[in-house]
Amino acid sequence: MRHLQLHLFVIYLYVHILEINSPQPLITVLENRPDCWPVLLQQITAFFQQCPESLESSYVSIMRPFLRYLYCEPCQVREHAELRMSLLRVLLQPRGPWNKEEPPVLECELLQLFCDLVPYCQIQDLPQVTEMLLFLEALFQSLLRYPVFWKAQLHQLCLQCLCFCEVCLQSTGECSTLICIMEENVELLKEGFPFEMALIGLGLLLLQAPASQQKPMLMLAIKLLSCSETGTTLAAAPVLVMPALQILSSTAVQNCLAEEDSGTTRQQLAINLLETVQQEEWKEQKQLASGSCFFPITSTYGPLHATWRFLALVRDQSSTSDWLSSVKSMLPITTQVPVHVFLLLAYLLVRENGDSLRGVLAATTEVAKADSSQVPNLIPVLMFRLGKPLEPTLCRDVLYALPALGVHKVCVAQILRALQVLGSTPKLQAVTLRLMTSLWEKQDRVYPELQRFMTMSDLASFSVSKDTQWEKVIAKAASIRDICKQRPYQHGADMLVAISQVLNECTKPDQATPAALVLQGLHALCQAEVVCIRSTWNALSPKLSCDTRPLILKTLSELFSLVPSLTVNSNEYEVCGFAGGCLRIHFGLYFK
Repeated sequence: MRHLQLHLFVIYLYVHILEINSPQPLITVLENRPDCWPVLLQQITAFFQQCPESLESSYVSIMRPFLRYLYCEPCQVREHAELRMSLLRVLLQPRGPWNKEEPPVLECELLQLFCDLVPYCQIQDLPQVTEMLLFLEALFQSLLRYPVFWKAQLHQLCLQCLCFCEVCLQSTGECSTLICIMEENVELLKEGFPFEMALIGLGLLLLQAPASQQKPMLMLAIKLLSCSETGTTLAAAPVLVMPALQILSSTAVQNCLAEEDSGTTRQQLAINLLETVQQEEWKEQKQLASGSCFFPITSTYGPLHATWRFLALVRDQSSTSDWLSSVKSMLPITTQVPVHVFLLLAYLLVRENGDSLRGVLAATTEVAKADSSQVPNLIPVLMFRLGKPLEPTLCRDVLYALPALGVHKVCVAQILRALQVLGSTPKLQAVTLRLMTSLWEKQDRVYPELQRFMTMSDLASFSVSKDTQWEKVIAKAASIRDICKQRPYQHGADMLVAISQVLNECTKPDQATPAALVLQGLHALCQAEVVCIRSTWNALSPKLSCDTRPLILKTLSELFSLVPSLTVNSNEYEVCGFAGGCLRIHFGLYFK
């Protein structure tokens, strides 16, 4: 009797499927009686259990429209969720005798059907995302029963999972389950695995993932890089530098409660990842392996694939220049730069040299002005680059890129920490003061820190050479000049004591440069009428009226050239003849 019912059920399905524009009968039943899903589950289970071996493919074809509707219908009904998950457990269970080479026909057909459904599944809200997560886990585990046979499907499913992880992070803040499944089985999948795209996908995820989710991602990245047959991943390896440095530089690393568990910490994993990327063998890069195209589950695959394509062309300097130009051309019409653009900029900062690196630094500054969200992650990359061999001029360009990124207050703290690290080295204190001044020009809020650095430059140190001490004096004088020129009304009065100090200390013939620099600052204060030029000269004339150093004479001439524009109707100017007196002094200096 049971076989007769099943036979009539099959005939009924065939008849309706052959009718033009006729929906699959089970769809009609489910739409009209959603509460009867337990009966449908029972009938479908029996349908496949009693399936003759010769008709297994046909049976799957009969059910394909219904399964597509059930799992991929855009207007999914919540009441069908229990049927979907129950049916998934039934259809993905092992079938037939165990065969190490390939699965039975029915299992093969069903697994391929579910693989084909993945790109069309709905992930619009939290319940759908949760359901899709369980769907991918079950499908992944089922495919792993025959990893060699399902190699291509597993490779694509891994990329689908990486794309889906971003959706999981945005919806639930958790994606470690899928990452752990891939990490546990990557050794089985290494032949032909899309390592480059996987590394790029992990780089993008690490930049967006909370601290609690980063540890399994780091473990997967290290395992991908350490697999024996990953020679073609070398070109893509540096994309992980910025995410690893972001973890190491984050102040939340030491305070993360997730690190209290046993095992390797995130900091150590990030260090291991950086060491792996920097190994000598990574220098000899091979061409990126070609990847197969497929229909992705989310739009995240677009940036991932674009990044992978760019890395394939990055050896061509003209391609890099064209890409940087295209990025800069889009900045006027955008306020949010995609994360993968920052990832590529960091990659280029690590890899490029010469004029190409200068172009990357310039583009990075422009991008930071348009969107400062990822700038705190770029600052450790610049510090990392400074640790690599660089030409002196390139080293200077990289150093001055640090304050150039201070386009928003959220970046200031990170840049200050970087400058404090540089300033802790006595030989770098002079250049650090100049960098701090450059940052102050963009962010006046760092003025107290700038004053502290200027005070530090006054402290004599027996551990540095005379040349280094001289550099600090010149750097301080140049900073005084810049402060007086940039914001004379705000901080000009604060510089008068420092100007007087430099003029008193730098009186020797070979000390004219710092004295001239502070006089240029005094010139700016007089021009802005922050101080009175007459009172200023009365105070300075005992020291400078007899000065014969050419550079000082030139600077004083420029100072006196302000007098006509600063003349006022007062007794001091008319009776005392200050303007005429300055003119006599001006000519007298040159005829000494």
